[in-house]
Amino acid sequence: MRLSKTLTAGAVALTAALSLTACGGGDSGGGVSGGDKGSSADSGLPKASTMAELQKFIVGTGAQCDELGPSDVVVMLDESRDPTWSIKERNVCDERRVLLLIDDMAKFQEALAKVEAKSARGKILVGQNFAITAFGRETGQLLVQGGLTRLSCNSRIRESLPSGFTAKEGLAKGCFTTSYLGE
Repeated sequence: MRLSKTLTAGAVALTAALSLTACGGGDSGGGVSGGDKGSSADSGLPKASTMAELQKFIVGTGAQCDELGPSDVVVMLDESRDPTWSIKERNVCDERRVLLLIDDMAKFQEALAKVEAKSARGKILVGQNFAITAFGRETGQLLVQGGLTRLSCNSRIRESLPSGFTAKEGLAKGCFTTSYLGE
């Protein structure tokens, strides 16, 4: 009789766990969540709906992001005002790291591809709908370990990836993402 109750309790717990797992990987509470497993270029990448959620994600990786607000730091300032980049909101973290919420990542990558065809941009790390630029090496490593990937539309960078690092196709022609942070 005792064995029967134990098996029943175990079966109920297993059913509950499987039911929760089947509901999906997203965070319905509005926080940063994992990616939609059905999409290709952004599969598994974190997503943030607000700057507060993005700041929380950054801090959760171990990187600093204490002061968040608007700034005249020139990195991505003109681009944030240009609708072709599809940047919804731009803020600066600790007066140096630029955070971008992006409405349409494909448009963002298309704009980047046009610019990188002429000259290299700084390093850009992306989630599903946000980008982070102007970060140091240590911060970059923490963010990549936290689930972000480097976005580039520069064929020279793609051709020079060290062995063991992969490049996934981006959302715009010539763009790719990689876990290799680079120099």
